[in-house]
Amino acid sequence: MDYEYLVTCQYDYEESPHWKERYESEFDAWKSFFSFTDWGMANEYSTVNIYTHTGKCYTKIFYRDGRVVTR
Repeated sequence: MDYEYLVTCQYDYEESPHWKERYESEFDAWKSFFSFTDWGMANEYSTVNIYTHTGKCYTKIFYRDGRVVTR
């Protein structure tokens, strides 16, 4: 099975993601990426990434004060 998409989540200053999941389906990967809606259990911020089959990375950063930055 080829997994072409990867979704990860990191809290604060973690060196590596505490959660990651690989997806074969683009739809399922984006669904997972958009299911993250706040900072979760982080102290200051959480970072959610989705890596596509072309190597492109999209990022959402959720801050404890309610800000959301998308790249």
